[in-house]
Amino acid sequence: MKVIHEQGIFDGGCMRLLQIRARKDADADCLTRELAAYSPTRSRSGIQIELEERSEADVLGVLAAVETCLSANEIRSVRVELDGRAYMLAPAG
Repeated sequence: MKVIHEQGIFDGGCMRLLQIRARKDADADCLTRELAAYSPTRSRSGIQIELEERSEADVLGVLAAVETCLSANEIRSVRVELDGRAYMLAPAG
């Protein structure tokens, strides 16, 4: 059974689409490298990552990787969209 949910296809379940928008292309490039383990796709408008619908661990892992990249590269903030809601994520501290 294939189910389509927020532009994602997954055999036997649904996917969640997490989108990240950076202010600069260089910032988006950095984030794409940092998030390589999640197989991100890059478009003009940002970075997209498909996650299993019920995997909160994956969501937390992506957010932790984004925060690490922001802190290490002095990126002010990024916009993260998940489940129809938008958030601003900035380095801790």
